[in-house]
Amino acid sequence: MLGVSRLPPWADQALATFEPVFSDSRNIDSFDGFVSAVIMTESKWTVSELARGISRPDEGAKSGRAYRYFLGRADWSATDLAQDHADYAFDQLDVGAGDEVLLHVDDTHVGKTGDATDGVAELYNPAEGETELGNKFVTSCLQIGDAYLPYLARMYIKEELTSNFDKPFKKKTEIAVEEIISPLQLPAGVALTVVFDSAYYGGDKVRDIQNQGHNVVCRYKSSFHVSPMEAVWSERVDVFASTLEYEDITITVRGREKTYSVASEIVEIDGLGRVKLVTSRTDDVTRHYISTDLGRSAAEILELVEHRWNIETVHEESNKQFGFKQYELQRKQGIERYIQLVFLAWTLITLNEQADVGFWEDGGGLSVRLNHAQNDFLFETVFEIIVEVDLSLPRAELREAVRERVDFYSWSSSANFFITSCGYYVLFKEQDGFIERLFR
Repeated sequence: MLGVSRLPPWADQALATFEPVFSDSRNIDSFDGFVSAVIMTESKWTVSELARGISRPDEGAKSGRAYRYFLGRADWSATDLAQDHADYAFDQLDVGAGDEVLLHVDDTHVGKTGDATDGVAELYNPAEGETELGNKFVTSCLQIGDAYLPYLARMYIKEELTSNFDKPFKKKTEIAVEEIISPLQLPAGVALTVVFDSAYYGGDKVRDIQNQGHNVVCRYKSSFHVSPMEAVWSERVDVFASTLEYEDITITVRGREKTYSVASEIVEIDGLGRVKLVTSRTDDVTRHYISTDLGRSAAEILELVEHRWNIETVHEESNKQFGFKQYELQRKQGIERYIQLVFLAWTLITLNEQADVGFWEDGGGLSVRLNHAQNDFLFETVFEIIVEVDLSLPRAELREAVRERVDFYSWSSSANFFITSCGYYVLFKEQDGFIERLFR
């Protein structure tokens, strides 16, 4: 499969909007190169391979070390990039006063374990005298209408390992509120609802989110307690919910209809106050949810909860299409920065290639959009070369003229690249016969 380290012309303007994040112009160049490579190369390439691949052998060009420095030690903030990323999405989707944005929070889909993750993270455990393999991230996605876009990720560090990073230990809930939800700035008049699972529930954290002017919808464990309105006593929510009246509700999410037996009631939770409780039943599962927005209907709350599952698609497709788990980096800052580039790549493709594909279809339609973007680049490359060539030449001379405008360089045994005279720069596997096939 082909990959390229420059995007089609439609992306130039988009990338330029992120330049203020970088005070050094050299970092802007590295940013452009890396985002382009993430989008246009095979997902199985590691960060080191990408850095080597997009480093140019010609005089004055960047080395692979410069790209690795960009991720590891250069002066720029992944959080600032995430905010500019969100601002770009808000602008592209015309988000303004009166609109609602959803922010879904979760863990990474599957923890990295086993020999394949050797060297992935600098997580040395002095008690065991060895490096602990695998990372866990608190991740987030923005849902704006039908668009579902990854936003910001932060690595979770076990308490016994935090001394290695010279940072205080934070629970996942603290990371979510302090490092993901709080930094997000919204356009004036836009409402935010945060949606998460029961693992992220904490009365004090929900209050923190409310104090910022946002609402929360989350799953509520059956062992937690609620109080009927004006009551001085409380009981387990599963016991309380068994006394309510239920009705069938059908909702449509991810292209499918789902029917639940549902009951709802305004209740009080100690330390949090009034919330709307929604209990849903199927043949074999009963779940409880709460909403700090008392005016939401039970159906709306269930829809928000169901949409949260799309974050799993983000994790899976980010890995499949962009190498989300292939980074093989050893430092927390570099890993988090790389993930932000992956998230931005997803958003650029989604917003610039408006394929009419539902999010739940074909990995959110990402593979369709990505194929369109890659084809767009190849067409542009071919066009730029051909305009310099006299197409009336005999076939053999035409092929030779094309070859003259392409320089080949090999940087590994399994991958090669060529640089065209017009500056386009292409990475690919299997050099033999490529030009002949491309221009046949």
